[in-house]
Amino acid sequence: MIDQIRSQLCRLHFAAVAGSLIVASLAVAAEGAPRKKAGTKQGDDSARIPADLRIVKDIVFKDVKNSDGRLLDLWFFEPLVKKYERAPLVVYIHGGGWGGGDKQNVFRADTIEVIRALNRAGVACATIEYRLANGGSATAYDSAADCKDAIHFVVQHAEKYGIDPARIGTFGGSAGGNLTLVTALGDDADYPCDPALAAHPARIRCVAAYYPATTLLHPEVMKGSNFERPQRMIPIIGGLLEEKRAIAVKLSPVELVKAGSPPIFLAHGDNDTVLSHRHSLLLRDVANKKGASVECVIAKGAGHGFRGDTIDPNIAEINRRTIAFFLKHLTAP
Repeated sequence: MIDQIRSQLCRLHFAAVAGSLIVASLAVAAEGAPRKKAGTKQGDDSARIPADLRIVKDIVFKDVKNSDGRLLDLWFFEPLVKKYERAPLVVYIHGGGWGGGDKQNVFRADTIEVIRALNRAGVACATIEYRLANGGSATAYDSAADCKDAIHFVVQHAEKYGIDPARIGTFGGSAGGNLTLVTALGDDADYPCDPALAAHPARIRCVAAYYPATTLLHPEVMKGSNFERPQRMIPIIGGLLEEKRAIAVKLSPVELVKAGSPPIFLAHGDNDTVLSHRHSLLLRDVANKKGASVECVIAKGAGHGFRGDTIDPNIAEINRRTIAFFLKHLTAP
């Protein structure tokens, strides 16, 4: 009997470890972790930061700890030139399957060049942390609240950081693309935000999302990806879809977009098997039907994270269009 119990405990322990490894690998696959240079130690970001950037690090914006025990913070990228009395701001929200990644994902090749160009144009940027939905108590619903609270914090301290609170945009990829859209399109009152921070609301001026999840409700859009499995929703929304449908709605940009929503820019690869480009096409179609402004770029031959040897348009062109989108909407009076 004792041997049987020991055997069963071993099997349960193995299953738990395997499950954790699967969740972690999915988080990396969902956006693609930025590649570290050989010899770079974990946590040493110096080799990845372009020398021309001016960064104020580790600004705590919320008295809530992530799963690693650290308070939620952000990095602030100061404009490299002063073109405005109060600078416009773009807030980057990282991806990683809602359960992985961190603010340093901003140094991805398909992201950092956007940040650098905006800084050179007099636009401030920030990259933020949020609670990860990695099997603990937090879900992506909490992640969305944290993203909104980062905006609230910046609005509260706009004078200190020289920010124009009326000219804020959001930017993200993959799960971060989902959260950047939810941050821009969702009503703050529908999310468990910190009341003290929520007292400083902001209307997002525009939003750009790379290869985002735009719905958790349409199985035809999820078909062929890992997110098609019903159990994959458990860490994201805290249960199966039929149990947590109301939360899934609040995390589905296609349900949130409406006439009068901020202008939206989408870019997606037509060979994406992690989050199909059907996500962006669906949001484009729904936004057009509802009268919202949307621009959608589909990169031929591109996988998730715009992977591919010959993609069209290439990353440089996608970034150019993204930069132009932000400058158009954030620098206008």
